Amino acid sequence: MKHFDALRSRLRLIEANAQHPARWNLEQGGGTASLHLYGVVGGFWGDIVAADVVREIDALDVAELHVYINSPGGDVYDGISIRNALRRSSASIVVHVDGLAASAASFIAAAGDTVIMGENSELMIHDAWTIALGNADELRVVADDLDRISDNIAGMYAEKAGGSAADWRAVMKAETWYSAAEAVAAGLADRLEGADDNQTDDELDVAARFDLPIYAHAGRAAAPAPTLIAAMATPRKETSMNREQLAAALAAGTITQAQHDDGIRILDAMASPVASEVAAAARDAAASFGGSLQAAAPAAGVPGVAVPAEYSAGPSNVPQPGARVTERPASLMNIARDAAERIQARASIQEVVAGINNALTNVVPADDAGEAFLQTEKIGEVWQAVPEGRPHVDALGGPKPLTGPKIEGWKWTLPTPVLQAYAGNLAEVPTGEWKTEKVEETPSRWAFANKVDRIYTDLGSPALVASLLTILRRGHGPVSDNAVAADLVAGATALSGTAPATLIDAITRSFLQLKKIGAVPTQFWMGETAFTDFSNLKISDLPAWIANATGFVKLDGNTSLANVFDVDVDFQLAAQGFLALDSRAADVYETPFFEVSAEDVAHGGADIGVFTYGGTFINDARAVVKATITPAP
Repeated sequence: MKHFDALRSRLRLIEANAQHPARWNLEQGGGTASLHLYGVVGGFWGDIVAADVVREIDALDVAELHVYINSPGGDVYDGISIRNALRRSSASIVVHVDGLAASAASFIAAAGDTVIMGENSELMIHDAWTIALGNADELRVVADDLDRISDNIAGMYAEKAGGSAADWRAVMKAETWYSAAEAVAAGLADRLEGADDNQTDDELDVAARFDLPIYAHAGRAAAPAPTLIAAMATPRKETSMNREQLAAALAAGTITQAQHDDGIRILDAMASPVASEVAAAARDAAASFGGSLQAAAPAAGVPGVAVPAEYSAGPSNVPQPGARVTERPASLMNIARDAAERIQARASIQEVVAGINNALTNVVPADDAGEAFLQTEKIGEVWQAVPEGRPHVDALGGPKPLTGPKIEGWKWTLPTPVLQAYAGNLAEVPTGEWKTEKVEETPSRWAFANKVDRIYTDLGSPALVASLLTILRRGHGPVSDNAVAADLVAGATALSGTAPATLIDAITRSFLQLKKIGAVPTQFWMGETAFTDFSNLKISDLPAWIANATGFVKLDGNTSLANVFDVDVDFQLAAQGFLALDSRAADVYETPFFEVSAEDVAHGGADIGVFTYGGTFINDARAVVKATITPAP
């Protein structure tokens, strides 16, 4: 029951987020920018979608970016994408944990050059989790993936706070919550902002602002004290804590007063040689001016105290250094000033231009053959619009697994046997012939392959091959969906009678034709013109059985009439084409994608290929009706 309760909790989180969408915004001005991440990360969990946030971060051209976080976490890969966008930004990243930085939000926060914990804020780290369905082997793969992801996240904490990834993984497994002071003491944050150093965990209720049934503890107040990684970790990049971190660690109780005092003495000792050198340099400077250290530094500049006269004019016995002249390129300001002087002296325009040309040395791209300055900015693969989704396959209930080279079934030969009236009294029982017939379909084959020079696989970017495989899988979606659409049209039964003159006529007659055989129209496909006519219909144009249904129109153009049917456009149909079907009339069978690679040693090449198989199996062609709407002249 524990696992089912956890699943219900996670589904409740999704539902809660849908009712209360997350908020994020980015503002900039004056060389700085502010990014607020308030809510759940990831399009599946919330509304902070990495694709949107990363695009805005990459477009910034500021010196400093302040990131304000109040988030219970979310999708790990959306979180990693936002983290990487912050890390590659040229701006100085200052992260403010305003409320909660849990799960994925915690390693987004760790991307900051400076991480500041707000008063009463909290931070939580834990192992990655997911929702999965499948057999034992499939779930073992999921478990291995979760371990790999969690190890990767542990490395992020180790990079920020020191220690090993294994140490942090152990803390993650325990689902560890940190108060603001504890996060600073652990090295996950750098300092506190406006916090009471003596605050206790009893004061921390920030996590209560989120519904956190998915976690083992509902906030820091309900969680045990965190284990201090510093006790078992390797040193951080900094060899010691700074003064603020020592104070925060002492307030959190993770170090003793003696350890705090030892740390302060170490910092004082590290600073003392610098102070000695500065004092010695000051004494030497005073001696060179013929005075003492006390005379060289009078107590002047204090409000209400006049500067002594002997100092108001500056030093009088300072030896003057020898003149040293170094030629420097003329600045644009000097060039402009010289040009203005020539113009005021009524010099000719030729003399003015000549003066400017003589002052400026030409440097053109041809002079930078080594590309020391003019370097190409490689941004990798750019976005391209491609059709996505498989509406025809979805209308048939999605694909079923294909496990053989042929799809076979059987059906009754019409008319099927039916019960007849029987008189009884030992009269002859009604009888009759019946037959069955085989139904079969040979799946289509889909493939794409290349033979490439080995240098591309040995030394080239793996992103190219990965993108090729991704685009093949993604591109197969609309291609296979179009094939299913063509199979449905080819196997459909024509609407009986004359061609329908109107769209409503086609809908009504196809509904009746399907109803006669015991089928129910669940989907109507229309050509572009027919779909446009349908979209322009008014309630007054509809028959009562449609007008009385509760319907809605989705943003993608798909229209649904609740408890009646779905309508969508099919660009493969003729402009006035029309297709009605019962979703049980056909099934789609498919295999997974088979990615194949082989070495061609004799030619120094590598073969890369993708194969898949699939087909449309028409169960009952009578339950798929097609027509062409032919308006009356």
